[in-house]
Amino acid sequence: MLRRIQEELNFIKQVEETIERTIKNAPKGKLRCSTSRGYYQYYQGREYLNKDKKEFIKQLAQKEYCMSIKSKITKVKRNLQSLIKVYKNEELEQIYRKLSPARKAVITPIFKPIEEIIAEFDAIQYIGKEFDEEDITEYYTSKGERVRSKSEKIIADELLRYEIPYKYEMPIELENWNRKVTIYPDFTVLNRRTGKRWIVEHFGMMDNPSYYENAMFKLDTYEKNNILLGDGLIILHETSSCPLNTNIMRRYINNYLL
Repeated sequence: MLRRIQEELNFIKQVEETIERTIKNAPKGKLRCSTSRGYYQYYQGREYLNKDKKEFIKQLAQKEYCMSIKSKITKVKRNLQSLIKVYKNEELEQIYRKLSPARKAVITPIFKPIEEIIAEFDAIQYIGKEFDEEDITEYYTSKGERVRSKSEKIIADELLRYEIPYKYEMPIELENWNRKVTIYPDFTVLNRRTGKRWIVEHFGMMDNPSYYENAMFKLDTYEKNNILLGDGLIILHETSSCPLNTNIMRRYINNYLL
């Protein structure tokens, strides 16, 4: 939520700069508009502006439009800045933090402190997907977890480096074609600031037809359960000729998980 508010604030600031620049560079005076016999007519004061002054007319009109929304934009910016301040100061979370243990035991917090969300996530116990007996690969993460590829080790170690809580192949039960299916996401992670859960999938052999079909079934299942790209789902991919792009991976981490 905070990231989206910050993005909106950045957009509003850009709009505000555009408005200020437009007003500053526009010609002086006011535009008067009328219609005669189905044609638009434009005047500056009493002076009629003919079609040769089309660009001048547009600049005057744009200036007055920008002036009319300038105060509204300023108000929106102040409101967004105030909302960001509330989130950054964790005022909503502090209400729950300050409660007595007895009171905490009998309420369900709407805004739970992030440290408690992370602790609960870390405490989850589960049985992951088994490795095939003929799978002799030996890839281990810095946490000592066995993973299925070198790329998955890279991803896991990068998540650890950024201190992002994650679970490897933690099963979730979803629905597809009116039946329940168990999916093992490569990584289930938490945004360490908001506590929102994300799935990070690494589709590593997209040039293999059978692997591609399985990957598309996984993606289709996520979408049907409202787990969408950029909103709960991050997908990394590679083929035999196009390896994992670690720069892109870090951009995803910075954009969605920090």
